[in-house]
Amino acid sequence: MVVKEFVQDSLAAGDVIALVSLDVEGAFDSAWWPAILKEMRDCESPKNLYKVTKNYFTERTAILGTNSIRMEKELSRGCPQGSCSAPGYWNLQYNSLLKIKCMDRTKVVAYADDLIMATRGESIRAVENYTNVELSKIMGWAKNNKNKFNDTKSKVMLVSRRKRKENKNITVYLNNKPLEQVTQRKYLGIILDHKFRFNEHITYAAEKSAKLINSLSKAAKLTWGLNMKRLQIYTKAQSYPC
Repeated sequence: MVVKEFVQDSLAAGDVIALVSLDVEGAFDSAWWPAILKEMRDCESPKNLYKVTKNYFTERTAILGTNSIRMEKELSRGCPQGSCSAPGYWNLQYNSLLKIKCMDRTKVVAYADDLIMATRGESIRAVENYTNVELSKIMGWAKNNKNKFNDTKSKVMLVSRRKRKENKNITVYLNNKPLEQVTQRKYLGIILDHKFRFNEHITYAAEKSAKLINSLSKAAKLTWGLNMKRLQIYTKAQSYPC
């Protein structure tokens, strides 16, 4: 909803928007412990929690053994996936990314390890330049926190409703490589399209619901199986995942 509001306000003002979705290599496994501890200090975390975390991150090793070989490596990163603390540790590191000073025309939104950066501009060339400037700040953060964004899985999409004929290709760089430009992108289960009208998502949701209804109808007949009234309530609930 934050991304939707930013984009729609920008479109109403006559701007074009570049949406860059960034994929973190390794995600939770890439969380660097010194960065997490630094953020805990900056957030003035209670001393007991800080000391427990620091102790947990101290002298940890990974061991791989076979019949004849044993390898051991000291660890300096990674959140214990499946634990109660893992999302909190990840959010602590990512919080420093969200505190980067960006231009007023840029909005950075993160949900777990899904990051999207929206930048608006008066023209396509302007938004291209603004986006590259903002991405350079994010790459600086990644270098300082020993994280890396996957330039193959990360994408850029230009959102515009202008009817004029113009070159709508933009070149945005990540890790000194141009990102692939797409016309639609799935973000947190919602398909975003380059005109921001959600027609593709509506089609996707309708087809998914139709398949579900067809599957359930096999178990509901006039004289046996699921009651049709209960089936109707169930399918309506499944049709609105948001």
